[in-house]
Amino acid sequence: MRSFFLFIIRNYAIILFLILELLSFWLIFNNNAYHKTFFLNSANYLTGNVNEKYSSLTDYLNLGEINDSLLAENAGLRSQIHQSRQFDTVNVYQMQDSTGTVLYTYIPAEVISNSFTEVNNYITLNRGTKHGIKKDMGVITSSGICGKIITATENYSVAMSVLHGNFFTRAAIKKTNVQGNIRWEIGDPTIVTMVDVSEPGELQPGDTIITTANSLLFPRGILIGTLQEYGREEGSNFYTLKIKLATQFSRLHTVYVVNYLRKEEQKSAEEAAINNAGN
Repeated sequence: MRSFFLFIIRNYAIILFLILELLSFWLIFNNNAYHKTFFLNSANYLTGNVNEKYSSLTDYLNLGEINDSLLAENAGLRSQIHQSRQFDTVNVYQMQDSTGTVLYTYIPAEVISNSFTEVNNYITLNRGTKHGIKKDMGVITSSGICGKIITATENYSVAMSVLHGNFFTRAAIKKTNVQGNIRWEIGDPTIVTMVDVSEPGELQPGDTIITTANSLLFPRGILIGTLQEYGREEGSNFYTLKIKLATQFSRLHTVYVVNYLRKEEQKSAEEAAINNAGN
């Protein structure tokens, strides 16, 4: 206590000055509207600046989490769209039970590596079997089709790109529903060929090409690309169409792996039909 009083005695002039200074400021800001407003505005500006910088920093640090959340939400929305308002209607005598059936779910993934200049191109994803990915699942982007899964480990999977000599899927001209097969003829990574097209009807450059309902890889209506040109195959009644791909393979980043929940049932039914036809 003695030390405290000695400190006060030694520094009384400074302490008195500070008390009077604080009292002066209080009187100025309390009795002068201009100074009071200036002080409050300055304080608010400084506080707002600090908060803005802090918010920007936390937003930046959370970008990865936000991105994952948006991907999951996007995949969920895709699943809802392709729940497809498709209903199973079971008639048992005069009782009817209608339940909405989910046909497709989507697993968001990021592209780790991707080739598009080789003869046969592949895409490596950062999702694997523990995320629900299996062989022969389709892969799409927000723009269009991308490929199909050919192998998967616990944490990773590899897809055969559309830009692969062995890639194949069914396609349809949207406005006529005339169907054919899509394949890549090695070379231009922006163009695929639609073959085995019979009587395509009246076509125009820019016509939309989409996936078909009988595909085991993709839901019906996923964009493949747009028509560039077409012509009849030499010595054949079939036409060949050159399609400009909607997916930009040189800029792949985020994809969605398609899980068709009735794939095995559809395959079994089709195989049974083929076997029965052969008997």
